Amino acid sequence: MLNEYVFQKAQFLHDLHESVPYLYDNTVGDGPYNAWLDPILTNEWQMIGWNNVQEMTRLGMPGVFTHGDFDTWSPGYLMFIAASHNGISRLYETFGNGGADTVMRRLDPDEYSRTWYRQNPPLPRVLWSQRDNNNYEETGLLVSLHYFAENASTFLRNFYLKSKRSIEKPKLEGPAAYVFPADDPRPGAQAELLRVLQRQGTEVTRATAAFDVPVPAAPKGKDKGNDKDDDKDKGGDSAPSTTTASTTATSTTATSTTTGKKPTTEMRHFAAGSYVVRMDQPYSRIADMLLDYQYWSPEDPQKHPYDDTAWTFGELFGVQVVRVVDASVLAVAAERVKAEVAAPSRVEGTGPVLAVNHNADIALVSLRYRLKSATFEAAEEPFEAGGRKFARGSFLIKGVSAAEAGRVASELGLQIQSLASAPSVKTHPLRAPRVALLHSWLRTQDEGWWRMALDRLKVPYDYLSVQTVAATPSLRTRWDVIVFPPVDRPAAAIVAGLPRWGNPLPWKTTPLTPNLGTIDSTDDMRPGLGTTGLQNLRDFVDAGGLLIGAMDTAEVAVNYGLTQGVALARADKLKAPGTIVRAKVVDAQSPIAYGYPDSFSVYTADGPIFGLTNIAGAPARRRRPEETERPTGRGTADDPDRPQGRPFVEPPEEPKAEPWEALPLTEEQRRNPIDVIPPDQRPRTVVRYADSKELLVSGLIEGAGEIAERPAVVDVPVGKGHVVLFSNNPIWRGETLGSYFLVFNAILNFDQLGAGRKTVSE
Repeated sequence: MLNEYVFQKAQFLHDLHESVPYLYDNTVGDGPYNAWLDPILTNEWQMIGWNNVQEMTRLGMPGVFTHGDFDTWSPGYLMFIAASHNGISRLYETFGNGGADTVMRRLDPDEYSRTWYRQNPPLPRVLWSQRDNNNYEETGLLVSLHYFAENASTFLRNFYLKSKRSIEKPKLEGPAAYVFPADDPRPGAQAELLRVLQRQGTEVTRATAAFDVPVPAAPKGKDKGNDKDDDKDKGGDSAPSTTTASTTATSTTATSTTTGKKPTTEMRHFAAGSYVVRMDQPYSRIADMLLDYQYWSPEDPQKHPYDDTAWTFGELFGVQVVRVVDASVLAVAAERVKAEVAAPSRVEGTGPVLAVNHNADIALVSLRYRLKSATFEAAEEPFEAGGRKFARGSFLIKGVSAAEAGRVASELGLQIQSLASAPSVKTHPLRAPRVALLHSWLRTQDEGWWRMALDRLKVPYDYLSVQTVAATPSLRTRWDVIVFPPVDRPAAAIVAGLPRWGNPLPWKTTPLTPNLGTIDSTDDMRPGLGTTGLQNLRDFVDAGGLLIGAMDTAEVAVNYGLTQGVALARADKLKAPGTIVRAKVVDAQSPIAYGYPDSFSVYTADGPIFGLTNIAGAPARRRRPEETERPTGRGTADDPDRPQGRPFVEPPEEPKAEPWEALPLTEEQRRNPIDVIPPDQRPRTVVRYADSKELLVSGLIEGAGEIAERPAVVDVPVGKGHVVLFSNNPIWRGETLGSYFLVFNAILNFDQLGAGRKTVSE
């Protein structure tokens, strides 16, 4: 549809949905509107929307309205194809029945009440059919198209003006361009993001010579408590932090001689081969919309965002994107990229050992399964070989011919170094594990994005339901890794399933439902994971398997005893509804962190708050010692209480730990260690959230202190296996490529996750 719309240069697009009675023309919706839209378009929404209400009221059709709770901020809807390409986007919600039957429907008072924007509300009771649904949608479409035809010259001129204003963006609101540096250490992710823009019809150019342009001066300061391994310990060419665009600038600055203040801009040098997405083009708006940062004020009148509040693609893909306001960038010598952008690929050197740098590029997981019969090892430390630096986790491959290596490198966009012999570095095997993707019948939308990622990268997997897991006692004999993506349902519901009263709910292929049950089927969707399924998962992990859970499925693992030493807390004030936040690597030696910089961005959506403890079944500490109020007593808030009638005894210093760590054991706990978790079975925080001041990258966040510095990714040893817990969703809507490899690292290193683990002395 995107290709056809862009090819036809269409002016109008209708996106039809079903939800509320009877016809909600929710393009008008509510604020805030997407900040990158041309005001001409938002005016057109009002014109067409209110005309729909007027004309359908004249036709005697109640329940048509155009103001509501849809805020039109997120561009993640089909109608934004038009909105971001100078056209007119339209979105309808009609009153579906969930089927073709005619039934008597009774509405709730808030659905049939009269309001200022719904003066002709729906009826309290109505005999409604699929035909009524179609009539309302068809009438709304015909009314809109008629209005468009009656005002054709106005809308045609608007189409011209919106296109013209898109081209004039550099000299109006800006920016002038976005630059993708040629030396980005993640060229595969960079190429994928540029291909996303190309699919949107955006023109991409490539600089034929080096150039310098002014960019905003880099902010100073660093979150305390960064990874306890030095940056040099990460080694190699792992990706740098994807902080705001200018922070990675190689630049020169000068202090003002008149004010003594630091300048607001600095010069940044870009090498030849850097990509430039100019904003003086017809489809500049979609590029600006996807690459810019978003800010949703906590004080905004809209307190219930309808969808994600952030989607900054450079941050989510983990690549450098520099927003350039200065128009001099448009004079840079460059050529139009006519073909699809591809990451550079090559095989250099000679020898039987192939070395591939680990930079968290998603193509690396494809490489492992593409060369399934080859021998792979992962380097546990950085190393140098063949004149290049390699990061921790880099692949060392044997048993592959030079011809095959060249073909695969070309197809996947990878750079391979052939070596005469393996470098002297500690390694461990990197197998191609047998993967199962676990789903619940409650909801499959969110896990669909995980399936899409595995399918696109050609990672083989079996698709299992929770019912299959409950009916399969020896899971470990068939699979090495079970991935359980978010379900978007409470943990208790995932385990219990749906209520069992009434008839079974089959999902099967039948003559009446030929499209159902093709990839998985059941006679009854109601049963959930159940206690048997939980026990089977527990046995699977204990026997050496890896279970991966995210958000609510991580809660299943914690709440139902699949892990020890991890406690969950629900937020009191936290509000992060689809927000991009800063994450920090705590344990760079964990295989899960291979290829990642010390700081990068992740997507989060009000996920669980993790806390660690060394005591089985104990709650985790929520507050820092300095945030804990002293008990009521004598003195000031900073004084100790002093019981009367006896000498004062100084209390022992309380154990201290960082928010992402478990508190050290006390003498009392060591003396009576029944519930003390053995050191080799204690949870290991791999990634944490940044501190409150640095946490927000893009979007909306309130109550940031509740997740600031808390664990984001935790590796929990269980018997011979592991459970890896994500408090966020690392694979979401094809947007979060930068965090995919946290999952892929866990998969590829499923039987080596203990590598680099520090020895704990009691």
